[in-house]
Amino acid sequence: MIVLSILAALAVNQWQESRARVHRVAEARRAFINEIQRNHELLLSEFYLPHHRRLKAEYAKAMKGEAADTGSFFETGVHPTPWSDSAWRTLSGSAILMDLPSEIVLIVSDVYGAQYSIDKRNDGFLNAIVAPRSDRETPAYVKDVTRSINVFLNDLVPAEERLLLNYEHALKRLALEKAPWAEKEDDRGFRAQSSP
Repeated sequence: MIVLSILAALAVNQWQESRARVHRVAEARRAFINEIQRNHELLLSEFYLPHHRRLKAEYAKAMKGEAADTGSFFETGVHPTPWSDSAWRTLSGSAILMDLPSEIVLIVSDVYGAQYSIDKRNDGFLNAIVAPRSDRETPAYVKDVTRSINVFLNDLVPAEERLLLNYEHALKRLALEKAPWAEKEDDRGFRAQSSP
């Protein structure tokens, strides 16, 4: 009786731990979906990717000598996208992430890695463009900075467009109706991790 009681208690404990793990993984999945969806919508909003696309088109004209005063292009700023990474920062060092399949972890990691890469690109550009210069009014400087901004935008816009594709891929994989990592009841009534 004692042995049976111990085995039953262990089985119940294992079942409860498995249910708790499934719940934690589902919460993590929802957190990633919500954050990635918000960042996706933010990037597509008027002040970010569309703004950068307009700037890219204007600087392409400026490089051909077809644009007017390039000094007016940045009147409202560069608009680096202020996306969120709270879910990733909170969960990336936790054991919960280990319960997700490696494919999902890699997809989500790629999303946040791409955001970080764009942030670094923006920081480098902003630091260079606002550095004090004594020759800002010279034609040579204007020509040089126009070329530099054109190169920057030719890198930034495709990077943001690739990030949009990463967002869409991640959201599709995370929001599957029957997620590959979902737990299923096995024949004994316990939950067992299914493979992707």
